[in-house]
Amino acid sequence: MFKDFDFKILEDPEFKEDSVREEIVLPLIKALGYQVTGDSRIVRSRSLVHPYVALGSKQRKVSIIPDYVFLSKGKPYWVLDAKAPTEDVVKSNHVEQAYSYAIHPEIRAELFALCNGKEFALYGLNKFEPILHFSLDQIDSHWETLCRILHPDIKAHPDVVQFSPDYGLHLRRLGAKKGFLYIALAVNANCIAKVEDGLYTTSTIIPAESESEYAMSLDFGDAELSQLLNLLPESKASILSKGLKRQPYSVFLENDSFRFGAASKLTEEIIHNAQESYIPFKVTKFMPYIDFEYEQSQP
Repeated sequence: MFKDFDFKILEDPEFKEDSVREEIVLPLIKALGYQVTGDSRIVRSRSLVHPYVALGSKQRKVSIIPDYVFLSKGKPYWVLDAKAPTEDVVKSNHVEQAYSYAIHPEIRAELFALCNGKEFALYGLNKFEPILHFSLDQIDSHWETLCRILHPDIKAHPDVVQFSPDYGLHLRRLGAKKGFLYIALAVNANCIAKVEDGLYTTSTIIPAESESEYAMSLDFGDAELSQLLNLLPESKASILSKGLKRQPYSVFLENDSFRFGAASKLTEEIIHNAQESYIPFKVTKFMPYIDFEYEQSQP
């Protein structure tokens, strides 16, 4: 996401909290799907009417209003406070302050976060440790999880953001090498995302006997994307195409899917993030979907 941003500038003493808001926070929240209007919108610097929030037996004055309150379906969902690069976003009084905003009677958000330009920390009300904590120069490795939790249309609960075992890793452990060809003629997927210019990704679930299921990641380029869109019904192809051309450059089809066949090769790099490790497949060709159950039922 920040491939053109030089993180070395964060060491400049002139790069302060306002710069973090403009250069880091603004692109991030736009990519998450929030707008300035509508039910999924951003409320900047919301003024809190009640000056005190009770914390145990003490009352603590809320002296600084939250930088951002994010609404989903018109209701506060999470709060974000931007800090200067020199400020701590984990073990500091800034965490207490952001927590105070989240539990305020006029907000009552489920989640709160802090960002200092270098790091992003996301918290839930019921856990002391962060749900997510990562360096922003590594955000691409954490984007799927962050988006699933904070995107206003997905809002996956942090406690149920679970990952199936990765199919690429499974095959690697069985001895498969880079370039191993895998052909699947009946693939169902409900999400697609643009990773960067010329690179897209989708995922699907592979049933298995010994495990309940495996997750399979499929990466592909512009030529393969055109193949995929040409195979899909026009209405569904239009939804995917339009979604990949505007923020947040991803499409999630709730209670729906798009279907295709694909020839793909196992890649070499093992990708790690805080929740999982996986090896993606590189699609070499998209093909028409074959419904085997339908084919077998025909005389």
